[in-house]
Amino acid sequence: MPGKYEADKRVIILNTEMDREPLLTAATLIHHLVGDLLHLHNFEYAEFPELVDLAVISTGLGLPQSQIPLVKQSAMFWDSTFWFATPRPFLDSHGKAYANAMAAWVRGEKDPEWTSQLPGETKRAMRKSLKYLRGSNEAFFNPQTAGSPLLKQSQGEWMKLATDASTSRQIVALRYLQPNQSLQSQQESLLIDKLQSPSRAVVLHTISAAETLELASDSVNSELQLLVDHRDDEIQAKALIALTRLNGLNEMAIGSAAKMVDGNARHVVYAGTFALASQETLPEDILEIADRGFIRALQACDYEFVAMFAAAFTRWLEDPRAHIQHLLQDDQPDYLEIALEAVDSVQEQAAAVPASN
Repeated sequence: MPGKYEADKRVIILNTEMDREPLLTAATLIHHLVGDLLHLHNFEYAEFPELVDLAVISTGLGLPQSQIPLVKQSAMFWDSTFWFATPRPFLDSHGKAYANAMAAWVRGEKDPEWTSQLPGETKRAMRKSLKYLRGSNEAFFNPQTAGSPLLKQSQGEWMKLATDASTSRQIVALRYLQPNQSLQSQQESLLIDKLQSPSRAVVLHTISAAETLELASDSVNSELQLLVDHRDDEIQAKALIALTRLNGLNEMAIGSAAKMVDGNARHVVYAGTFALASQETLPEDILEIADRGFIRALQACDYEFVAMFAAAFTRWLEDPRAHIQHLLQDDQPDYLEIALEAVDSVQEQAAAVPASN
């Protein structure tokens, strides 16, 4: 019976692997079990591995997972306010430490014995976070009001919560603001105030709120323009992207965008390119900066940026192919074919889109 033999062989191999890595096996089974429970209860973000990791810890089943050092730190997602758009594959060591601290705080544990089983670095960070939570109650979730509909508040209530002393409550409130004609003036005043906040996290989430509310007023745009030159490159990049989406770019912001294209951090270059690509034309000196960015993208085989620049060239120039040939054929001939193919692809896609009536 070949079929039975193969099945038995697979069972033997599986059991051998489970015996070899019992901790990893337990953590994997727990992860899938909790994930299935979240799906069963129609949890909105059950497909996000990072949030399943959080759920595992919050249910008290996180010790096996917390003892496995898959990596010290996960890949950096520069825009922390859009974690739901690009969820991380799992919690990093810092996230595990804070999640364990929250789980202990919610259960009213002062110095839980189970922390002794955490890896040293995670244990130290967890205890520090737990001490902070116990002393400050700095969290949106309140264990004493766990049964209340925390997210079912009116826009007026969210507005009030956005002025709370707690940074966590401010951030959650900013995330839940929605356009409201009767509150527009108050929302504008709130955004201006929060864009000037000393808290980096509050500023970042306020920029997101400005995009959500689509409040492209002169006052809000002025604050965003100031943030484009902020010393923090995440605030800088996010503010420029928001200004672009709100059609608030002025000559000074365009100049800042050009400097960003010449930057080192990938998200800064992306923000600068995104902003410049929104323009119909560019001055010659800024076009030269874009040319350099395009060449760097080709040299790095960064096809996302190659495509962005190609699309921008077709917007800025009447004959992008001629421009690229002039740019590359003498000094960078190896990249000429790739560049022309990128431009052709952009033009073919544009031609395939039916014209709107």
